[in-house]
Amino acid sequence: YGSSKSQVLQHLKEGDSVIFDIDWQGAEQIKKQKLNDNLITFFILPPSKEELFKRLKNRDMKDKNIVEERMKQFNQDIKHWKNYDFVVINDNLEKCYSEIIDFINKKIKNLDYDYDKNYISNHVKKLEN
Repeated sequence: YGSSKSQVLQHLKEGDSVIFDIDWQGAEQIKKQKLNDNLITFFILPPSKEELFKRLKNRDMKDKNIVEERMKQFNQDIKHWKNYDFVVINDNLEKCYSEIIDFINKKIKNLDYDYDKNYISNHVKKLEN
């Protein structure tokens, strides 16, 4: 929240990686900064709406109203998955982490890497219902 643009650019200039945990609106703002050569985006989906609700409830979102608002916004948020370089379903933390690291390594080495967009699209359709 409120990351300093100058600090981020300085880290990038020094060859450091910078990771943001942001929503799709924040990702769009960063894309506008013309960092495309250095930018890798990930959209992480939950395995189900029920699991997402449980995870949000168990976080620091003890306020039921906040959780309910996030759940209401969910159907709009997941429509943006197509705007990302890589999409993964976080049904198993170790597997999700491994897939992301594998994608990053292949992207850095300019190797081809893709994911099953039809599978993700079907998963998103299930989440929207």
